[in-house]
Amino acid sequence: MKQSLETALQLAVDLLLKEHGVDVHVRVQLTRPKQKDHGDYAANVAMPLAGQLNQPPRVLAEKILSMVVWPDAVEGADIAGPGFINIRLQHASEAEVVKYIVHQRELYGCVEKDENSEKICLEFVSANPTGPMHVGHGRGAVVGDALGRILAARGFDVHREYYINDAGTQIDVLASSLWKRVQQLEGLEIELEAGEYPGEYLIEAAKQLLKDYSFGQLNALNHDSEKWPLLVDYAIDKMMNMIRADLAALDINFDHYFSEKSLHDSGRVDELIEQLKADDLIYLGTLPPPKGKEVSDYKPVEQWLFRTTRFGDDVDRPLAKQDGTPTYFAADIAYHVDKFERGFKRQIDIWGADHGGYVTRVQSAMKALTGLDKQPEVLLVQMVNLMRAGEQVKMSKRAGTFVTLREVVDEVGSDAVRFNFMTRRIESQLDFDLETAKQKNEENPVYYVQYAYARVCAILRKATDEGIALMAVDSVDTSHLTSDEEKRLVAALLAYPEMLDKAANRLEAYRLATYLMDLARSLHSFYHKHRVISDDDGLTQARLLLVRAVGQVICNGLSLLGVSSPERM
Repeated sequence: MKQSLETALQLAVDLLLKEHGVDVHVRVQLTRPKQKDHGDYAANVAMPLAGQLNQPPRVLAEKILSMVVWPDAVEGADIAGPGFINIRLQHASEAEVVKYIVHQRELYGCVEKDENSEKICLEFVSANPTGPMHVGHGRGAVVGDALGRILAARGFDVHREYYINDAGTQIDVLASSLWKRVQQLEGLEIELEAGEYPGEYLIEAAKQLLKDYSFGQLNALNHDSEKWPLLVDYAIDKMMNMIRADLAALDINFDHYFSEKSLHDSGRVDELIEQLKADDLIYLGTLPPPKGKEVSDYKPVEQWLFRTTRFGDDVDRPLAKQDGTPTYFAADIAYHVDKFERGFKRQIDIWGADHGGYVTRVQSAMKALTGLDKQPEVLLVQMVNLMRAGEQVKMSKRAGTFVTLREVVDEVGSDAVRFNFMTRRIESQLDFDLETAKQKNEENPVYYVQYAYARVCAILRKATDEGIALMAVDSVDTSHLTSDEEKRLVAALLAYPEMLDKAANRLEAYRLATYLMDLARSLHSFYHKHRVISDDDGLTQARLLLVRAVGQVICNGLSLLGVSSPERM
């Protein structure tokens, strides 16, 4: 409906511009007025037109209305204020959407992917393989997975990827921590050093390692060429198995797990550095002292710097040490260039908020190497404050005392974690209360929405129990749906595709959770004020069709969030 109205208005606007010999495009966009007496849709297109045609916007609005050919569903249109065009629809025409929804089922609001669909590489989670996931990782995982589902529903060709940081100092520290746990299990008095990983999960990994190899066998190996590589590979394998299990508990899957180590082993990182040298994009230089820190003992060190300031960064960035050893930044650039070479001209990365300072340097490097601007698109996800009955539950991954994501999922369930993590914008910190997430009332958002779907199912079961046969969808007279509550539900159902489109194009997956809470609220309000099953057969059939459509949209939306739709609660 909205598209047909915009098309009708756009044709009139284009014709008006042509008559005045103005070769510009002024796009028509409709919005929903906040006040009911302003109609069903409104357009302010006369305002930007006034600047192009040098005429008052109200005069232009009158000309547009004299030229537009409305669809049959339009009851009328008028002009308000300085030139707003307000459009009123015949009520029955909007209510017909419930038939379309019931016919479309899970496809309502979706766009079919085809050979022209834009390819997107969506990288998210990418937690370091040094232990199980914590709830901060979990929020990024849930946001990324929901966004991937929404983008795919809107016709994008989405490839989900996890970047494994399986190279560098942290991996050496992990292997060292594992070996010390092995020695401790063998009775040796050896202590972990500051900065090593003390979590109990490494004790379990050490026990498994001693089942696969005897302590004597391990000690007999050459430390550098045999034992250390074994410890590194074993530790990474166990940590990634743990992380995959954590993700599986939330029904989160990836198309590809990409290894940082593979970039080094294949020579891609070294090749990148040599290419940049040849292009005069890196040079030997020193960095200024770090800002905001004590610099009395600062000693400048010469290293290979990437000329990122040429491409929008505020300082050139280290790419390799003086001896040629690449920095983490070098591998990260190589990874994003690899994605580009695999055909992904659009890349979306979801990072923790503490990586905000890293965005510009990566985008600058990508611009230098690929010509792409503002790639990757980076979403920064704020932290989660884990609460229990209003008291904060402390987390410290390095101290080994953090609450794992899996513990939270096991306590409150996947649905509660997934939905509640989506109820706020990612730019805002999230307070997640374990006790609230287990409540069975409107204080718990996921319960409130799921209960709305269960209520729809209960209404339909009651109709069956009372011997009411559902009329053929296209035979139902939806003009019976005239109450304010019914109109609000119809308007909400009509808004679902547009909301999904905004969520996809603005990369704001939280919009779906907010929409579902509002739709559930409207359904509960309708249920408490009206009898669905009444003595009026026509009204009963119209209301049954309405609640079926509402249930379908709730089910569709929950599915995109990775949340179940229970029929009984």
